[in-house]
Formats: sequence, structure tokens, C-alpha cells
Amino acid sequence: MRRTRRIVGKELLQNLRDPLALLFTIVMPLVFTVFLGFLIPSGGEAEGGLPLAVADGDGSPAAARLIEALEEAPLLEVKTMASVEIDEAVQDQKVAAGLIIPEGYGAGVEADRPVILTFVRIQTSSGAQSAWQAVESVLSESNMVTLAAQTAAEQVAAASGSGADGRLTAAARSLVQTQLVDPAIEVATKSGGVSVTGRIGGFEQSSKGSMVYWVLFGVMSVGGATVLERQRGLLRRLNVIGVHAREIIGGKMIAMVIVTFLQQLLLVLVGRFAFGIDYFASPAALLLIMVSLSMMAASFGLLIASVFRTEGGFVATNVIVALLLGALGGAWFPLEITSASFAKAAHFLPSAWLMDSLNGITLKGWGIVDVLGPMGVVWIWIVALFAAAVWRYHPD
Repeated sequence: MRRTRRIVGKELLQNLRDPLALLFTIVMPLVFTVFLGFLIPSGGEAEGGLPLAVADGDGSPAAARLIEALEEAPLLEVKTMASVEIDEAVQDQKVAAGLIIPEGYGAGVEADRPVILTFVRIQTSSGAQSAWQAVESVLSESNMVTLAAQTAAEQVAAASGSGADGRLTAAARSLVQTQLVDPAIEVATKSGGVSVTGRIGGFEQSSKGSMVYWVLFGVMSVGGATVLERQRGLLRRLNVIGVHAREIIGGKMIAMVIVTFLQQLLLVLVGRFAFGIDYFASPAALLLIMVSLSMMAASFGLLIASVFRTEGGFVATNVIVALLLGALGGAWFPLEITSASFAKAAHFLPSAWLMDSLNGITLKGWGIVDVLGPMGVVWIWIVALFAAAVWRYHPD
């Protein structure tokens, strides 16, 4: 264990002194986070808004009013279609999400009975999350208008000694809607200290994408040093004097995990305090994701350092694989803007599950239980990569 600690210390010290390591672990990730954050449009700012499929299974005036309110929402672009078409449209990502208004909606609203609407979405889609927030806002306002109109109609009916009929309720509704155009009080809702605006900014994508993508470059210094040590015979000398392979592999692995974890911590803090991304909604889930990502990156770096005998081969493979994992796994762009077949194929890769989990804790309130499944897939990759690295390791 003492020898392993010394190897870890040597690798960390060497990493601190390496200008290339500083460039790829700190400077470039921060630059790309800022650059892509401004480049990627914020959710809902694209022309036309987020497409929302709406199926009216009721056909009542209340349903028509709800659809009209959705059409007036600046974030949404309403597309009417049959309810049987919504699932396919959402899965094919022709729309961000779907809303089904059931039969009996109008009667339920008039009788002040609870009515269940069906919202159809892809679970990890940030666009669908934005659409839901917009729909929820419209529904909250609709409920408020209905309750205020009914209360006003009942009070007028009680004062006049007549019944609260439909005409009186309709008149009260019209008056309430007129007053709400210029309300006396406005309320700004906040969650966890961050304003809820219903829009997902470009930094949501760039910050998480930089974590997943650039962490794979964080192993370059330690892995490159391993290749050079093999070329110069240093690993063989360690082996001759009694340093076991498990101690060398353990020291290299731990050093890579520490470097990549600290790199993630920096990106998380910048994302939270500079761009308002709610990474700490579930600290336990975030910690599990960060540890899993560091372990995956370290296993990947150890494997290619064990396979390649030249520094050029190691660096080229590191860059190519990192590019592929980032581009195909949703680190560069959201997978929801791609075809359904591409998104499904991307989830063969661990990077896609890591992005899903990061989106889950910041956009959907996922906790530790919710990320166990995706992280299980990532750990299958970790075990496979580490086993292959140990099998391929040779000191000479």
C-alpha cells in the first residue's frame, strides 16, 4: 500500500507540472463550456417555440379555452393531432411532448371535479421538461381563473337570491380574465434558489457535456507517462525490484480518478455558481455520477496505456475515442434533436447514460435511486475496461 501511495503522489506531482495537463483538464473545458453555452440557443428561444402535440378528446368550450391558452404561451407551438398519433410523434421526436385532453374535461371543470390530463414525453428530454413547465403554468392559471369565476358567481348569486347559472359564471370568468391582464401583484417562483423560468439555457448542455467529454482527456497526462515509462524501461525496473503489477496499476488508477474527479468538481462549481445549473439538487446522486465518470475515464485511460507502446498512438486513440464518446453520447448536442434510432443506438455508450443522469438531477429532480439504473450500465463498462486493461498490462 505504501508503494501505491508513492506512485499516486508521483503521478499527481507530475500532472501538476505538466502544461499540457493543465490545458486539457482546466483551460479547454472552461473555454468550451462558455463558448458552447453562448452558441447553443436557450430552450424555447428557437423560432416557433417548442412543438407540443395536443389531442382534444372532449370538444367542449373549456377544452377550447385551454388550447387557446396553450397557443398563447410564448414557449409553445401547438400542433393538434389525434391521441393515437401522439405517442409515435413523441418517440420519433417530431414534437417535444404531447398533451391529451380526455373526454369529460369540460364537464369536470364546470362541476369543479379533478380531471386528469395525459402528458406524453421522452423521460430524459430537456425540451419536454421545458414544455411541461409551460403547460403547468397554463394549467395553474386556468385553475385560478375557474376558481375565481365560480367564487365570484356564487357570491353574486347569494347576494341577489338567484342561482349561479352558466351565464353568470361565464360573465365572472370574463371579468377575472380581464383583471388578470394587468394584475396588481406578480409572483416570481423560485426552486432551490434558482428562478424557474421554463427555459433551459445553452449552459445546461455545454456544462454537462464538458464534464463528460473533457474528463476523458484528464487521463492523458498519467496515461502518457505510463507509455513513456514502459518505453524507457522504468516499469520493468520497478517490477524487478519487487513492485508488483497490482501496485503499479492501482497507483496509476487512483491518480487518474483523483485528477478527473477534481476536474469535474471544478466544472460543477463553475456551472452552479456562474450559470445557475442546479447540480446540488441531489448531492448523493451527483457524487455517484462523478465517481462513476472518473472510474470510467480512468479505466479507459489505463486500457489504452496498456495497449499502445508509443506516446503518439496513445494520444491519437485518446482523442479519437473521446471525440466519438462525446459526439455520439449527447455531450456535444442533446440526443432529443436526433432521430429515435440514433438516440437508441447512442445508449449503448456509457456517455449517453451519464448525460441522462446529469439531466435527470438538474431538470427532473432525480435522486440517488433514479440514477442507479443508468450508473449500473456505466459500471458494466468500467468493469469491462478495467479487466481488459489488467489483462493487457505488461511492464515491458
